[in-house]
Amino acid sequence: MKNAIKIFSIVCLFLFSACDKENAELENSSLAGKWKLSETWASSGSGKEDWKPTKSQVVVEFKADGSLAGNAFSDYVQYVVKEPGKIVFTKADKSEQNYSYELREGKLTMYPDGPIYCIEGCGDRYVKVN
Repeated sequence: MKNAIKIFSIVCLFLFSACDKENAELENSSLAGKWKLSETWASSGSGKEDWKPTKSQVVVEFKADGSLAGNAFSDYVQYVVKEPGKIVFTKADKSEQNYSYELREGKLTMYPDGPIYCIEGCGDRYVKVN
């Protein structure tokens, strides 16, 4: 019986540790910092993702306090990471726009995820500049 209690205690310890780590990663997301638009994609209906480089000066800064800066999402005043891969932007009037995002190989890829969508598909890719 004592061994069962010890094993149960160790299992619980690992489970609670994993939950804390997951929450910490969510709260301390790597989104924080300044990002510059590097590529865009808008589907022509072929189903193929054809990313095109851009020379625009569009930037977004995700601040640690949840506020936004830059000209990429100038209508929005704050953001919240709801879960890994999902972010919600909020305007001053409290209306929201959802985005799916992915961080891979130093690039942030974002797709509108409602209430505004791209019917055929679209997305933006950013590189970190700060």
